[in-house]
Amino acid sequence: SEVINAQWSGTQSVDYPLGGGEPVRSDYDDESNVLSSIFARTNYTYDNRYFLDAVIRRDGSTRFGPAYRHGTFPAFSVGWRLSNEDFLSFASDSWLDLMMFRLGYGKSGNDRFGNYNAFTSFNSPTGNNFFHVQWESTVTGNLGLQVKFLQNWNAGIDFWRRKTKDMIFPQQQAFAPSANLGKMLNKGFDAELGYKESALNKVLFYNVSLNVSRYVNEIISLPPSMGRRMEGSQFRQMIYTVAEEGTAFPVFYGYIADGIFQTEAEAAAHPPAFGSYNEAGKFRFRDVNGDGVIDHNDLTVIGSPHPDFTAGLNIDLAYRNIHLSARLYASYGNELVNYVNRWIDFGQFLGNRSKKRLYESWGSPYLEDNTNAVMPKISFRDQIEQYPSTYFVEDASYLRLQNFQLGYDLTGIVGLNIREIMVYAHAANVFTITNYTGLDPEISRTGINTGVDAGEWPAPVQFMLGINIGI
Repeated sequence: SEVINAQWSGTQSVDYPLGGGEPVRSDYDDESNVLSSIFARTNYTYDNRYFLDAVIRRDGSTRFGPAYRHGTFPAFSVGWRLSNEDFLSFASDSWLDLMMFRLGYGKSGNDRFGNYNAFTSFNSPTGNNFFHVQWESTVTGNLGLQVKFLQNWNAGIDFWRRKTKDMIFPQQQAFAPSANLGKMLNKGFDAELGYKESALNKVLFYNVSLNVSRYVNEIISLPPSMGRRMEGSQFRQMIYTVAEEGTAFPVFYGYIADGIFQTEAEAAAHPPAFGSYNEAGKFRFRDVNGDGVIDHNDLTVIGSPHPDFTAGLNIDLAYRNIHLSARLYASYGNELVNYVNRWIDFGQFLGNRSKKRLYESWGSPYLEDNTNAVMPKISFRDQIEQYPSTYFVEDASYLRLQNFQLGYDLTGIVGLNIREIMVYAHAANVFTITNYTGLDPEISRTGINTGVDAGEWPAPVQFMLGINIGI
């Protein structure tokens, strides 16, 4: 009834002292970074009901100074096949095919912050050349349940929680090295539901699955030396993202633009903004802190790049020799900063202008009613309008047909003695449904600048014809 397996292994890319010192040069050493790992693993199964998988590894990286070079990272997972228990025999004999409970825990390390960071004399209080940055570590726990029932259905859900400490980020001072700057918590769930069946006397086969995921994250702590906040990169002197204790990593930060002043009387009655900015045709910025004046103290959280949930739908169909597969992906509730609008909607930068600037600006001769204006009046002195604000934040929810493939199986038709021959047509990124006005609602920017669209290349629509031959 018992099965046990144990394994020990180690890898090392070059020869170097694990207790300290520098790596020895070799023909395959890039002379900038070396990683060494030793790990042990064991598996245990009892009565096809209880399962255990455990691993422990010891990693060393030359990106850290000798005193902080190594980290130990354990992980384990356990499973319990409830459907094999006597107390569920009544269900297993009728509708239940499988019920599996699983629990996992793991710790992992991160050293991906660039080379040579450990060797710096910047602000070194001890006078040596090693900045005391250590492994960033992440502890993850998950709890899940997998069920297969009525022969054709399967469902599963996993709840997970991930806590990261000693996060490694570049410091905000010029020429400062990266450092361990705080703690962050992520938690969420992943759920799936699938169904497969045949019809028309087993001529038609279909398999449909839906998965839904959600996560939330929160900065738990940042060092007082940073004011307990991190700021994103500057985009032409403007910062659009921050991360503070208690917020997600990151969030959008700026002013709230509550429409456009329609009359001079309305502008005069509003709290003065940035001196003498208020006038008809300009943004009406909100007095967030209620002090009767609008200035940098009214900067606030104005949006988030994090979705409420994401979902994927996979469809596989087979009818006689015809095969069809498709994948739809959706992201809902995420927002983007459309930084490109700063270039094309306002006058500070040279270049082409948007149609909005001509047709939808307050005071445009093409606009019948100024209350319908979406932009302030045209001016070449519009630096304040370019301040980070809700004007640049857009809903970036979208639905995309990521992949579509149609094939025809010629095996047995062409008269050749081969195992398989199929011709197919494949398309990627076929269409995207979104209200986002930028080129693509799915951008690759990550880290503290997540969600800032500075003109990312859109995902290309691709078409391909091919043939698969199996001999």
